[in-house]
Amino acid sequence: MNDLKITPQFETALRQSYGVPPIRTEFVDRLYGDLLQRAQAKPHRPRPALRLRPAGAIALAILAFFLVITLVIGPQRVYAAMLQFFGYIPGVGIVDQSSPIRMLAEPVSVTRDGITVSVNQAVLTGVDTRIDFGISGVPLSAYPKGEAVTGCMDYHYLRLPDGSKAAVTAPIPTNIDEATLVIPCIFNTLPGAVPTDWELPLRFIAAPPELTVLPVIDVTPYVTLAPTVSPPGVGMATPIAPTQAPPQASVTVEKVIETADGYILLGFVRPHIPEGSWLQVTGAAVIRDADGNKVSYAFPSDVQPLDDPNMNQGGSSWVMQIKGTGVKFPLTIGFSGVVISQVDPQASARITVDVGANPVAGQVWEVNQDFQLAGYPVRLLSITADSRNGYSFRVDPGVDLSGMSVQIEGYQAVGGGGGGWQGVFSTSLAYSELPTGRLKLLFTNPLSASPTEEWQVMWQPGAAREFTPAAADADLCWDANTIATVPTLPAGLDGSVVITQMNPQLQIVLAGMDGSQQRIIAPGSARAALSWDASRLAYVTTEGIAFVDLFSGASSLITGAFGHDPHWSPDGRSIAVVNYGDLYGIFVVGSDSNAPQQLSNLGYESIAGWSPDGSTLFYAIPGSGGDGFLLRAVNVAGGDTRDLFVLENSSRKAPLPAVSPDGRWIAYRASDNASLYIKGMDGSSARLVLDSPATAINGIAWEKESHLLGVSLITPEHPDGEIFLIAPDSCETYRLPGLSGELDGVIIP
Repeated sequence: MNDLKITPQFETALRQSYGVPPIRTEFVDRLYGDLLQRAQAKPHRPRPALRLRPAGAIALAILAFFLVITLVIGPQRVYAAMLQFFGYIPGVGIVDQSSPIRMLAEPVSVTRDGITVSVNQAVLTGVDTRIDFGISGVPLSAYPKGEAVTGCMDYHYLRLPDGSKAAVTAPIPTNIDEATLVIPCIFNTLPGAVPTDWELPLRFIAAPPELTVLPVIDVTPYVTLAPTVSPPGVGMATPIAPTQAPPQASVTVEKVIETADGYILLGFVRPHIPEGSWLQVTGAAVIRDADGNKVSYAFPSDVQPLDDPNMNQGGSSWVMQIKGTGVKFPLTIGFSGVVISQVDPQASARITVDVGANPVAGQVWEVNQDFQLAGYPVRLLSITADSRNGYSFRVDPGVDLSGMSVQIEGYQAVGGGGGGWQGVFSTSLAYSELPTGRLKLLFTNPLSASPTEEWQVMWQPGAAREFTPAAADADLCWDANTIATVPTLPAGLDGSVVITQMNPQLQIVLAGMDGSQQRIIAPGSARAALSWDASRLAYVTTEGIAFVDLFSGASSLITGAFGHDPHWSPDGRSIAVVNYGDLYGIFVVGSDSNAPQQLSNLGYESIAGWSPDGSTLFYAIPGSGGDGFLLRAVNVAGGDTRDLFVLENSSRKAPLPAVSPDGRWIAYRASDNASLYIKGMDGSSARLVLDSPATAINGIAWEKESHLLGVSLITPEHPDGEIFLIAPDSCETYRLPGLSGELDGVIIP
């Protein structure tokens, strides 16, 4: 194994196995242009002659002075003083503070044709400029549909008062306190699709004295597997000593930021593996305190992971933020993963599958064909056509392999991804045009994975601190540690849930809350909508929107109506869906096949629910302010839209918003995708109900009286989602036994 070399084929296999998309030529060209622009903008200084000039003598004298001071007052105090050059500004990140810091005087926002561009923040230092701006309201129709077409690639810049241009990251001279952010076009939009030539005037002022700038503290990482202690006063990082064979990776804590309520930790998972292998971190990190309690953590969006250009063969850098309240130090930070190795770079296998002349999205071909790859038995289980002009392949690699590359001969994929779970390897390929007919599948680059290994490090702060619980956390129901104590639902309680199961196959299921009487409603479908009276389900199929009466079992279908994220109106006469096909936006479709009514035109809205009287539909879109999704209300009869408020600290990916049937509350997923907030529909402050109790939340649903809230949590034990019922007012909570999946609906008789 030590003689194995990393080959281009091996890297390709890894990219395809773990979802790394191919690098597009347009991106490379744009990156090159950006780097060239920055290089030209950077002032060039003549190289000094190689001799000691007076300035050099002064520098040498200063160096000697610091050497004497270091010997007199001690290296740790000098070290601490040097660290003050870098600081952390909450909401901004790590900045150089060796020179005065300036900031944006006030946010600037411009709206044109329903599209808003906002400059929310700017921080100027002596070495760079950081401008935080956001764009919202751009419809999906403004972007190219195929990878072969590229939209506008013109780069935004700053125009200075004298008319000169500067890169948006270039340092601005201190005598300039105004500039204009010029955005020639919204990136990758098609010509004529949206307004162009955006200009936002910016004004800069000195940072106020009360600006919070926290020190960034270096923690000396260990370089061997033996325990080491960092310098006094900056914390301690100690690796967990191996008990058997040396581990294949080590965990380090290398920088620490002390926040008002806890810490931000930055570090690495570094590989120690044979050449030609690849370290893959799997699963989520686990932090436990000295008492063994699990500690919740978040990923701060304003702090980027550390970069180590010398680290290769996998591994990763990480950033985690924790609260110090109730935590007993030291902490144990643990990661797990496997080592991927190439089995035979020359091995290949071919099979042919006929998908017909007109495959449609969602169509599944159960292949179940065996073949040999590098001498190992492999089975192609199934092929599924997806909505991205591509196919997904489910492969049983057997006990010896963990993954491989899949290609369709004669076609060039423009994207792809995949990974393994419970012994099944899945990979997907996307194309500019969907391949049809007899597909010749080529399997290459077989990979093997080592048994999962765990790696840990211990860390504790250099000095004890007292933490007071934040007022926002006073009404918290559960966190990562206490969620384990939630009791199982008592026997005898009547009720049902609607869930989307993903294993052993994708299907919508109606089940009793005790896990009994599980009834498959729709094999091969997902994400059902439960009517307000809990009598009917609606879900989207490849043929249209399907309806099922839960009492009689009768079903019906509106052909040609498509979308996702279905939501019933209170009277049960209509369904709202988000369409992203030829027509983008929210459409309301009558359950009696009435013509659809279009209420928005974006294509990426998240429907939150209806008002109790059915006159208003609520939905969320990414806001331009950078502080969360924006909740909107649209009048169904007239189409008038109004912005309500921001779902503060909401998920940047998908907040899964859910308005309670009584119209008083909205529940949504937090920025870490694992915490849950409830906010009043009157715009009052959000309340944290669940603080990172699991890896992620994948389902949120209210029962019809709005007293109970159902949540499905992804955990290592339940990767599809474990179901919980919460009474938000009292925090009374129960876990539902024998059920796993994405929660779609809760039925209380």
